Amino acid sequence: MESTNDYIKRRFGVDEHKFVEVMKMSPGAEGYIHGSLSELLFKDFIESKGFEAYRIKEKPEGGYNAKSDDARGDFYIRKKGNIKDEWYVIENKGIKTNTEKHLFTLDTKDRLFKHLKSLAFPKPDYLEKAYNSGFKTYNKAKEKWEKKNAGKNFPKFNWDKRTPGARAFNLIGCWKDEKDLRKWVDSLDDKTLTTESYLNLQGPVRMLTTHAPSNRIAPYTKVKQAAPLVTEFNIMCVDLFQRIGEHKFVFMNPNNISHSPTSPEHLYQNYHIDYIIPGVKDELKLQHPWYDDIEECIRQTKPITRKIDNSQLDLR
Repeated sequence: MESTNDYIKRRFGVDEHKFVEVMKMSPGAEGYIHGSLSELLFKDFIESKGFEAYRIKEKPEGGYNAKSDDARGDFYIRKKGNIKDEWYVIENKGIKTNTEKHLFTLDTKDRLFKHLKSLAFPKPDYLEKAYNSGFKTYNKAKEKWEKKNAGKNFPKFNWDKRTPGARAFNLIGCWKDEKDLRKWVDSLDDKTLTTESYLNLQGPVRMLTTHAPSNRIAPYTKVKQAAPLVTEFNIMCVDLFQRIGEHKFVFMNPNNISHSPTSPEHLYQNYHIDYIIPGVKDELKLQHPWYDDIEECIRQTKPITRKIDNSQLDLR
């Protein structure tokens, strides 16, 4: 078997040291490798759970537009032994790697305290307010679209009032009360609040957020947004490696999560799955519609199966 160094020498004309040096200088290349590795590990993972898994071509002959509307994900999967033509299309995504930039404004203890206070001790009506805010944004988009498309109806607003918006986590109970939170924040070393600390995952909090920047045109409204369509796949699988240091997969059904308020045929580009707070909340505490067990996700959210399109299979 060819050694790693021989492979690098043959393919790139440099030794391992130089190759690693270049990789560190190329975030794009590193990101591509992360994506490919995540797909490979997912296939191993899902097959270990008793599923069949077939990779879907990234770009069929004719380019992305030649992809079937029912096969715009990364894999077809179904339970082994199921002879029916019933498959789930899985979309694999990584965690958003520049999420920490959102936290760069938490560069003082007062700002961090205020941020966490709103999440750990939300007002009783915070879900209602989030739902109403989304519905208000939706109605503005609906009114504007229907004025330009006389006689047509904008798609319905389908948010679940129990899980409105892009946020689907719960930090309630991490601290006994606001005084306890204040004490924890004040105990932090100021050095952990720097940009460098957040980037190196040494800050006091880590946000786990999806990253799905894909331009899509809604089939009915023709609205274009930089996010997937709700109907593209049955289940989104997110690899949390970039934020927790291990390849752990979490899952959600796009029909059970809040769609874009300005385009109900689109998802959000980013969903806030959870927080990791070292020393306080070291483990995931997932809330519906997110699951760390794909079979539980299927049982609870009941994705609609699809027939396999053999022309879309990547059989390499």
